[in-house]
Parts: sequence; C-alpha cells; structure tokens
Amino acid sequence: MMSAALQVRPTTESMYSHHAHEVARWAERLAGPGFDVEDIVHEVFTIAYERAHKFRGDCSLRTWLFGITKKVVQHRRRKERWWRWLSGSADETAGHLASDSPDPLRTVEQNQAAAEVYGVLDRLSERDRQVLILCELEGLDAEEAGHLLGIRQANVRLRLHRARARFAHAYQEFVNRSSQRRSP
Repeated sequence: MMSAALQVRPTTESMYSHHAHEVARWAERLAGPGFDVEDIVHEVFTIAYERAHKFRGDCSLRTWLFGITKKVVQHRRRKERWWRWLSGSADETAGHLASDSPDPLRTVEQNQAAAEVYGVLDRLSERDRQVLILCELEGLDAEEAGHLLGIRQANVRLRLHRARARFAHAYQEFVNRSSQRRSP
C-alpha cells in the first residue's frame, strides 16, 4: 500500500514538462537581465529532482518549484554582486568586445528600459522585488502571489503597496542621478 506522500510525489518527466516554461519565466523576471535563464532553470530542476523524494505535498508543486527558483536566483544574484565587487562589472571587463547579435534601435531602447527598471529593482529588498515581479511583471493576483510567497492575500496587497511606493521613490532618485550625470 502506498502512502499519501508517495502518491503526490511528481515524476521527473511530468515536473519538467508541466512547469519548465513557468520556472523559466520566473527565473528571467526574478534574475533580471544578464543572467543565463537556461542555466538557472537547469539548476532549479536538478535540485527539484534531487529533492523530489522529500516533497511531502504540504504545498502545491508550483509553490515548491517557485521556492527553489527564488532561492537559486537569490544565490546567483548574491554571487554576481560579489563577482562584480571583486573583479569589476561586465562592462568594465568585456565592454569593448563587439557583439555577434544585430543592434537595432528598438532592441537598444527595450534593453535600456529593462536595465533601468532592473537597476531600480536592484536597489529594493528581495521582498519588494519578489512581490513587484510577481504582481506587476508576471501579472499574478494577490491570491496567486500569496500562494507562491507563502503569505496571506492581505499581506501581498500591503507588501505590494509599500513596494510600489519604494520603487517610485527609488526610480525618482535614479532619474535625478541620471539627469545630473548628463548635464555639464
């Protein structure tokens, strides 16, 4: 006779086929530009496969995978900050190298806008980043975001309200600094 915990354990095939796209989207949004999303997704599913026997079914598989994704991204972002601090930014170390990809104006503008948004997001706490990314970029409602973050809907709304205010303040500071750098 199988226990209930064994019955809810996902198979590795179904886990990847049903959730890979969503994990990739989370990874891309949580990490921001400059991170290898495929590599993050690979690490998330490697961890999930290794720990699948520990999945008890206390939460949904989606919530469990989001938690792993969140931790992998946090680790990568922390590691990247240390790497930049120790060796300089990617622009400083390889900014002079030519790109193989085409460079149309629209792509530049989109990348610049994304860099500005993630530049401001980088100034916020991980809690603020996560709730803004889930609700604003992913378009999740408070119930879905609360389920993924493991908090109540009311707390999601409160965090989102406060995170929006902090984002607006940080964005204004970013704009002010940018305009000061441009003026002679």
